[in-house]
Amino acid sequence: MIDLLYILVALGLCAATIYALKDGFRAPRGSLTIVGLDPQGLTLSALALIAASWLWGFEYGMSFVLIVAIHEFGHVAAYRICGHSDARFRLIPLLGGVAISDTPPASQEKQFFISLMGPGICVAPVILAHMIGYATRNSAPVVSDFCWAFGSLGGALNFFNLLPFWPLDGGRITHVLAHVFWKGAARNITIGMSAVFAAYAVYAQSVLLFVFALMGAQSLMYGETLTRMQRPLSKRRGLLCLAAYVAVAAAHAVSGFSFILYMVIR
Repeated sequence: MIDLLYILVALGLCAATIYALKDGFRAPRGSLTIVGLDPQGLTLSALALIAASWLWGFEYGMSFVLIVAIHEFGHVAAYRICGHSDARFRLIPLLGGVAISDTPPASQEKQFFISLMGPGICVAPVILAHMIGYATRNSAPVVSDFCWAFGSLGGALNFFNLLPFWPLDGGRITHVLAHVFWKGAARNITIGMSAVFAAYAVYAQSVLLFVFALMGAQSLMYGETLTRMQRPLSKRRGLLCLAAYVAVAAAHAVSGFSFILYMVIR
């Protein structure tokens, strides 16, 4: 009975998330649009699944592709809510995905919202997966194992994405908040975040992370210029944004704790 209650609560959270982003699930004409169901998108999805399955096994490989797709669609939905009807995303094997719009957000508040909603949209499905995994641990072990993989990997990936390093979403969010509270130091903070991320990639001997850091460094100056051109975010709303960022990061830290711990001590 308690297991069912937890699942119902998680379903309610999913429904609330869908309702909050309902305007972002529709294209300009009002019809539901699923992004990426074309030969190029399907090919990239297949390559991402194969690469992730080869690295972590099929359960985690499938979970990785689903998590990235949900995450990027969160960005797309946020873009559309902010008036970017051309928003779309593509999966990138081994590196995740990218949400695209031909025009940049007009304000720092919109930039924050778009950056946060990638990890934000994943909170509800990750919690639901944990609840289903716990409820089916004895009756359906295959379902339970997949749900645990999805929940733990989803939490870990989104928590990593929220770390304050450019070009991760957390880096972009920190960049916006730095302009609100420490405007004069925002540029140096962002450069420092990028340098720390690159240094960690070298320390971990991860070629992929280092390439990712270099890709972010190329867009660093553009991000700084763009932020200065956008309408500023007030300190009062900045505090609300900071609270939302901390809440989403904490939710993913708890959800992905077991996977994060495994990656740290292995």
